[in-house]
Order: sequence, then structure tokens, then C-alpha cells
Amino acid sequence: MKNQLENKPKIKTSPIMASVRSAEKFPTNVSVLKKPFQAMDTWQLCWLLLVVVAVDGAVDPPACDTSFGCVSSLRQEDCGKGEILISGGSLNGCCPGCRGGRKYLAICNENIPDRRCAPGLKCVDRKCIYDRSTCLHTLHLDTSLVGWIPKCNPDGTFAAKQCRGDRLSGRCFCYSEDGKRIFGWDWYRNTEKMTCACSRRRHKLEKEGRFDVTLHCAQNGNYEELQCDSGLCWCADEFTGNVQLGTTVVHESLFTLLPCYNSTLDGETYLRQCESASHAQKMILKKFNTHGTVGVTFNEIPCDYDGAYGRYKVENGVVFCTWRDGKKIGSFQIRSSMLSSVNCYCARDTVIYREAGIPFTLACGGNGNYEYSQDQNGKLFCVDSDGFVVTTEVAPNESCDKYIYNSAFYDED
Repeated sequence: MKNQLENKPKIKTSPIMASVRSAEKFPTNVSVLKKPFQAMDTWQLCWLLLVVVAVDGAVDPPACDTSFGCVSSLRQEDCGKGEILISGGSLNGCCPGCRGGRKYLAICNENIPDRRCAPGLKCVDRKCIYDRSTCLHTLHLDTSLVGWIPKCNPDGTFAAKQCRGDRLSGRCFCYSEDGKRIFGWDWYRNTEKMTCACSRRRHKLEKEGRFDVTLHCAQNGNYEELQCDSGLCWCADEFTGNVQLGTTVVHESLFTLLPCYNSTLDGETYLRQCESASHAQKMILKKFNTHGTVGVTFNEIPCDYDGAYGRYKVENGVVFCTWRDGKKIGSFQIRSSMLSSVNCYCARDTVIYREAGIPFTLACGGNGNYEYSQDQNGKLFCVDSDGFVVTTEVAPNESCDKYIYNSAFYDED
């Protein structure tokens, strides 16, 4: 019996659990273990207890793709002062965690753990500066100066839905992972089910090089029910774009047989007026390139992700702002060499607000963009590219750039 007791496996506590018991010995930039009951939820604590107690010594936590996984409700608000919530910040990279580090403009050294920059910053010439490749850099901006900070995901991408203003008259817009406003918007009060999943998917495919994407997105960036792409058609789930249960995928020539097809709404052809012309143009260019003919160009026909005409069109070297029917809006125009700076958001908003019965009082630039500097009856204020006020305290002739998070004012490279 004595030998059996002596040979009985001993339960040992891993160094991780020892650190939990002795928080002062744990690195100060990983608060998820230093303050387990403040920064960890129940699931994370259970996960930790499963992996830190081992027979005959400590073992490494299991890989993230094991059955243990991670369920976390940790939020940025749960992090300590100066810490940022990032994905893979705790539990062997499997769970979100709060990480700290050197602050903006602090001296840094990436080879020394306690001298590394905080998430969202990068060490350049031994100084922490904004890492604008990640949304997390916005968390280091001066909130007393910058009028609006976008929402970020823990992995450093921008949240798909970004909302502005109040819930009564405010609006929400779709954004790409890298922080570009893309197709899709709705009034704030209507956005409970707005995901922007379709807009994000289509933007990603086009960014990867696909020029013939034909997914149809609703005004709010969700998927329309009837979808066709790459020669196939299906009835799609509004939020995921996946095939609806009980339905099937058919060849594009048979799309009218799908249960979600509506002859009144969808017409006889899947492609709509703008994208029909644009798609045909792109297929012609593809054939030219296939046969080695290069240098052939057409005036681009920009279309929105719902198949309507895009925000602008180019004619005879001039860019004009356009509405969804392809007609010009007002007299907004600029030479085509300045196309990259044109968004026509202000020009289009004049129509959107008029149709909604809401007075539109902001000034647009000649190119159809919002003028950052606004003057109403002698009262000066600044708005951003979406037309929302970022400050009401601006001096005459003062630039608005420092109040706008993505302006050139914050470029450091």
C-alpha cells in the first residue's frame, strides 16, 4: 500500500497558475492573467483550469483548433487603463486578451519585452508611432481632439458597421476591413439587423482581383435573397449569403425556377441596367487580353453593389456625380485626373435627405464631396467625409484635418 501511494501520480500546478497566484510576478502587459477575475469571463477561467493542471508536471495549453476552443465575452471596457483588447492575447493565443505596452511617441525596442509598443503602434527609429495598417491605431488618438473614432475588431480590422449621430436621425455605413467606406448604409434606427456581410464579401473578392462579381447587396449591405455569381444562382440567407435550407443551386440560365425568384421585382434578366453594360464591357476587355491585345480602354461604368448606377461617371475627361438612375446630380464635376479624390457623398446626400423630407444645410465642394470647413451664419465648424460634425470649436482659416481620424494630419510614414 505504501508503494502504491508513493507511485501515485502527483498533481502539479503549471507556471501559469503560479503566476495567477502571484500576480506581481506576471508581466504587467498581460492583464488577462494578472487580474483573472476582472478581465476574464467564466468560460476563459474554466478553459484555463483545464489546461494548467497536469499529471506529472505542467503541459502546454492545447492548440486553438482542439475541442477546448474559446468562448469569451471580454470587451475593451474590461481592459485596464492603457490596455487594448486584441485577438489571441491570452491562453496560448486562443482567446482575446488585454495587452499594454509603450505609449504613442515613447522610446521603444521590439527586442525587449517591456519596451515594445502597445497594440496599434509600431516601433520606428526607436519611437512608437501609429500603425495605420490596423484599426487599433485609432485607440491611441487624442479623443479630446478627434471628433469621431471608428469601432475596431480585436483582430485589428475595422468593424463592418460604423454608426454616426443619434438613433433618430443618425446613419450607419458599411466599412471594409481596412477602413474604407463601401456600399451600404441605412438610418441608424433601422440597423438592428444590418451586417454589411454582402458588401464586405463583394469588396474582398474585387480586391483579390475578380472583376466579374455579380453578387447583389441590399441598400444596408446585407445579401439580397436572389443571388447569381460565377454562373450559378441560389436563394441566399440575408445575413450569410449561404444557400437557404430546402433550396438548391442552379445554373444561371435556370434562375427563374428558384422559389425566391419574383418576376415583378427581378425581371427577366438577373443583371440590372448599369451592371449589364459594365459586365459586358469587362468581358470584352477580358477577351482582348486573352488574345494578347493590350491598350484597349473604355470609360469606366461604375455600378453600386445592388446593380444601380454608381456615384459618378466619366465623360470627355470630366467626372460627374450621378444618382442611382445614372442621371447627373446638380453641377458637381471635376477633371478626370482628380478622380481618386472624388466620392460624391455630399452630392448624393442632397438627394437622400430631400427624399426623406429632411432639410440639408451643409455645403458641398465642387467635386461633390463634403467641404470639411463649414460656415452657417458665421458659425464655423468641421465635418468629415460622411458629413458629420467633428468639432464646433474651430478658428477662422484653421484646418479641420486634426479633428478627422483618417486625414493626412495623422500620416507619419
